[in-house]
Amino acid sequence: MSDGGLGFNVMGGKEQNSPIYISRIIPGGVADRHGGLKRGDQLLSVNGVSVEGENHEKAVELLKQAIGSVKLVVRYTPKVLEEMELRFDKQRAARRRQQY
Repeated sequence: MSDGGLGFNVMGGKEQNSPIYISRIIPGGVADRHGGLKRGDQLLSVNGVSVEGENHEKAVELLKQAIGSVKLVVRYTPKVLEEMELRFDKQRAARRRQQY
């Protein structure tokens, strides 16, 4: 998910058997200027609504609906993000091999 409004990308979700993580902070975006989020933060809630165990689309919807002051609860877990990205890279490579 790329949300130029809040200035960060997320990945993961229930359908990927993974928590939802901040995968990228967009340089110069709101999140970058605020400085409170880091790549590797696990997104726990958006404006008091839990996204733990939710699918990716639900988290994206909550983030897109957030207007004005937005309260995010996160947990910093960079090692888990690295493992998740490695797993996704392997899955993408396997899908590419199946296409040929």
